[in-house]
Amino acid sequence: MITTDDEEDPVDGPQATWQQPDPGSPWGLTPPPAGPLEPVGGLATAVLVLSGVATATDLLAALTSFGADPTSGFDVATDVSVLTSVCWLAALVVTSVWLLRVRRNAERMSPFHHHVRSRGWAWAGWVVPVVSWWFPFQVVRDALTASAAARPGRLPRPPLALWWGTWVASQALTNLGTLLTGGVGPAAGAVQLVGVAVLGVALVPWVRVVRTATALQTP
Repeated sequence: MITTDDEEDPVDGPQATWQQPDPGSPWGLTPPPAGPLEPVGGLATAVLVLSGVATATDLLAALTSFGADPTSGFDVATDVSVLTSVCWLAALVVTSVWLLRVRRNAERMSPFHHHVRSRGWAWAGWVVPVVSWWFPFQVVRDALTASAAARPGRLPRPPLALWWGTWVASQALTNLGTLLTGGVGPAAGAVQLVGVAVLGVALVPWVRVVRTATALQTP
């Protein structure tokens, strides 16, 4: 079919143009212009501080559960449990805000990088039952991979598998400890202590994950 100069070629989505193939872009498409990166340093610091505080309150909860009375609703263990829940809620909110910003930055840095999960899972992935055991890992992994692709060789890859494996193990142990005699008593305390120890191990690679994402997304 013969076309005139006045006819426009079809485009595949907004801001996409059929120009000379870009070696780094699939299908020869020119990627849409990237906007400025959102700052993540302050949120990253808050994430790490709250993660440490929440871990400390978990340790306190495990220690106080040993001498607690399972039949009493008013004791130190109950008060500490409430404090732990508040700290973890704060850590969850700040971490989700941070991760969503990291995800948006990653999309700007590598527009054509494939993300397995949509942006909303930066929040929902932590709380939706069942999928919370692997969705957050996928969101973090893809955001870091996209960020690293835009700045090859800048930083070594953090130990994502170690972080997520120990995190999942700690949550499983914590849940088990809570089920045992309502989370109080020697048996529950012992299980929770093991869970906190594993959580402490998870905290080390988590620090590297957060710092790596911050470094990759800081000009």
